[in-house]
Amino acid sequence: MESMTQNMAPSYFPMGEQAIVVQFENDISIEISERVQTLAHRITSDAVLGVKQLIPAFNNLTVCYDPLLIDYDELLEKLKSLEVKDSNEVEHTGKTIFIPVAFGGKYGPDLEVVAEKANLSAEEVISMLHSKPYYVYMIGFIAGYPYCGDIDRRLNFPRRSSPRAVVQKGSIQIVNHLTGVFTMTAPSGWHVVGWTPMEIFNPHREPPSIIQAGDAIQYMPIEAEEAEQWDETKQREWNRLWNT
Repeated sequence: MESMTQNMAPSYFPMGEQAIVVQFENDISIEISERVQTLAHRITSDAVLGVKQLIPAFNNLTVCYDPLLIDYDELLEKLKSLEVKDSNEVEHTGKTIFIPVAFGGKYGPDLEVVAEKANLSAEEVISMLHSKPYYVYMIGFIAGYPYCGDIDRRLNFPRRSSPRAVVQKGSIQIVNHLTGVFTMTAPSGWHVVGWTPMEIFNPHREPPSIIQAGDAIQYMPIEAEEAEQWDETKQREWNRLWNT
């Protein structure tokens, strides 16, 4: 039986004079996100005239365009035709990125707290976190930051009551059903459970981020000592083994 999520048509809204927001169901789910990604993929594949940028979010897609090349009504009709085409078929185009993580200790100061709240051991929490890949719903908040899910329900906790003013680049975080990797040092109220030496985002690289919406990430535990000795040689070897 086909799901209602797949059968419901999106709504279209102008955002200023150079963007259209394609709004799907007001919910957060992999099924809805995959529809967002499928539409983005079709727009890119069709090389739709005048489209300058696509900004996917949890349940909508912002299409930025040049009104000198295509007007609102023309673009609206094109988007509707692409969304309707095989609307029940989701096109999977993402890749899985394996990320080395040192869990707990000084690199995951909230791991023990999360474990205690969940009535689990720290080892059980680590096992849950690296047991499966996590779908990348969207990129946002700070440059290249991936919002991924869904983590085990037993680890679903709200934000910390007191946010940290400084969370280091590479920190692995969880909150509610989501997890993410900090791409730069910034404040955060999420629970920090680990750290990766792998560089996820580099503004001098093209593309800057190795993770895109529609991809998946999977955490792979490593020892703290290995993380501290990480360098370009180790990263190349890691990619050869895991991310070819």
